[in-house]
Amino acid sequence: MRWEVWKPWYERIVEELRLDRDEDVLAARLIDEILPKPRIGDLARIIEKRECIVFGSGPSLDIDLEKLEKAGYLDKVLISADGATSAVMHYRNPDVIVTDLDGRVEDQLMAWERGAWMVVHAHGDNIEAVLRVVPKMSERVIGSTQVKPFGKLFNFGGFTDGDRGAFLAHELGASKIYLAGMDFGPKLGKYSFSKNPSRTLAKLRIGKGLFAWLAGGLNANIVNLTSGGASIPNVPHKKLA
Repeated sequence: MRWEVWKPWYERIVEELRLDRDEDVLAARLIDEILPKPRIGDLARIIEKRECIVFGSGPSLDIDLEKLEKAGYLDKVLISADGATSAVMHYRNPDVIVTDLDGRVEDQLMAWERGAWMVVHAHGDNIEAVLRVVPKMSERVIGSTQVKPFGKLFNFGGFTDGDRGAFLAHELGASKIYLAGMDFGPKLGKYSFSKNPSRTLAKLRIGKGLFAWLAGGLNANIVNLTSGGASIPNVPHKKLA
């Protein structure tokens, strides 16, 4: 995504959540120094022209996975958002993990060892985790940032792990993006592993708005399969039996 397109969103998010721009830039510089060469073309070949499911960590995640398995949907490209990886792995190893390392990192590294790609997002609040985890991966790892990208970094758009997964899929040419475990309600799911629920809910409200923009403003082909939770503007909902 062009920085000029994303920048107004970033500026609004900075003001709403009182983020530290300098710390975001520092996090970007640090992860750029330790990342291996990004083979973005290899990742794009997994996603391009294919249907993807992006899994969030909402309360519906477990039931959504059961329904998706019964409906035969788990043969698509599976993109798990951070903590959702721990649930998705019970059914199939995800193809891609989009994470800022808030969830069960040991599960994410296990999925990576089994062949998943890790798209690790660096921001001002996770520098310690980035420096601890990223050096463990020598391949199939991409770095993302929410500031203007440079070096080995990418800014696909999006802010929370879930919506960034959808932005990633859209930017890399997915033919259709399904959402699961994306409740956007007042309760957090057990896979969110949030240490600050009120701030997490505020971030989810931003994420919901970003999904609406991705579908309505950027014309992404998105269908919401989440069993419960709130509707997302511009995103049609499909009910699975």
